[in-house]
Amino acid sequence: MKTTVLLLISLLAFGVLRAQDTLHTPSSAAPMKIVAPVHVINIMNEVDLGMASYVESAVKQAEKKNAVILLHVNTLGGRLDAAIRIRDAILDAKVPLTIAFVDKRAISAGSLITLAAQKIVMSSGSTMGAATPIYSTGEKASEKVNSYMRAEMRATAERNHRDPNIAQAMVDESFGLDSSYHLDLPKGKLLTLTTDDALRVHYADTTAETIEAALRAVGVEPTSIETIDESFGDELIRFLTSSIVSSLLIMLGMVGAFYTIKTGHFGAITMVAVAAFVLFFAGQYITSVAPFIAIVLFLAGIVLLLVEVSPVPTFGLAGVLGILGITAGLFLALARNLNTLTPGRLTQTVVTLAVALAGVVALGYLVVKYAPKATWLQKFRNLTSTADTTFYATEQALLVGKHGIAQTMLRPAGIVLLEDRKIDAVTKGEFIAPGTPVTVTQMRGNRAVVQAIEEEKVIQHDEHTPEQGDAFGGRLPRNI
Repeated sequence: MKTTVLLLISLLAFGVLRAQDTLHTPSSAAPMKIVAPVHVINIMNEVDLGMASYVESAVKQAEKKNAVILLHVNTLGGRLDAAIRIRDAILDAKVPLTIAFVDKRAISAGSLITLAAQKIVMSSGSTMGAATPIYSTGEKASEKVNSYMRAEMRATAERNHRDPNIAQAMVDESFGLDSSYHLDLPKGKLLTLTTDDALRVHYADTTAETIEAALRAVGVEPTSIETIDESFGDELIRFLTSSIVSSLLIMLGMVGAFYTIKTGHFGAITMVAVAAFVLFFAGQYITSVAPFIAIVLFLAGIVLLLVEVSPVPTFGLAGVLGILGITAGLFLALARNLNTLTPGRLTQTVVTLAVALAGVVALGYLVVKYAPKATWLQKFRNLTSTADTTFYATEQALLVGKHGIAQTMLRPAGIVLLEDRKIDAVTKGEFIAPGTPVTVTQMRGNRAVVQAIEEEKVIQHDEHTPEQGDAFGGRLPRNI
């Protein structure tokens, strides 16, 4: 009897052990095979808006071919808004599988992108983490921005069934991790995982040294492997949206617009200005940075400035509104959505605009100082609105009392045709239309003060002094 009981107990114990072995089998069994084409998307160097545009386009290509996406990651991070767009594109990708192959490092914004993949493979000696947002000055971002980043990291980890506390420790150094995580991370230290660390906390699924080995390790049998390179358009957009190029395009556009409005001459300089603004807004709009309202405000500002310099009396209101519209349009094009505007992006926007404005002032000064002397620039000058200054020194006293015709709009400054010579002139505050007969009442330096012979030809009276003129008058420098 005792023998029978012992036999039954032995059989029962053996059955329990077999059952436990069965329960553990999936973790050690080979992964399910996926037979499909593979598209490799490179996440290399700095994460910026150009990369976001490139990844979104590459994901759409993979969806069309039902291809597995492999992110080849080696980056120290970059723009948070660009990383979020890439993260969303990967999470929403309708493909058989998404894999992140960390080949050396996935730091800061790169760690958020990596966590968006369903499988993570790391090469030996790689690192992942250190995702605290910082400003361009190197200063730690505000708590508002860090709170947002913590939530993004946690949510992304949860989406792919990874421990969200690990992700939070990559952002928040005050979080810390206890010994249950098998990591030495006291509070006050930011988490960066090595390859071994990532395997220990189940953030990396396996290790591999090549793309082919990474695919085999997660059970993908590729029918083909295609690396999706950035197209010329992607590279052009990345170039156009860089801070330096954006500032240069704004500067060229504003200088050209100033020249055109000031002289009324539509030529090569005007075409350069138009091309600069088109390239600027195209780059910002394609990368989903510039909202449509930014383009509308900018164009409305240009139209108002044209109205201001036309014979239509606006008493300066159109000019003020035009400048505000242009400024607001450029600001929104760089800053994107004001509701999500971070101090870092605000600083970058202001710096870009400031650099562009400084360039406009510097280039304007150089043009005023040197352009009249440069013979190669003569072909760009509008001869109908350019004053003749060669005789001022010897004959200016003889001009008082002479009659002439307003060659350009006097607002109150402009050009007057006097005895077949174009004279730099200014009124006593009134606006005078082109073609109006005028007389010279006095000379102030190299500028003739004129008044309309026929009072009914005066468009608008202004209380400003003749020396003030307006922003787009036809005045030339006193000393040339």
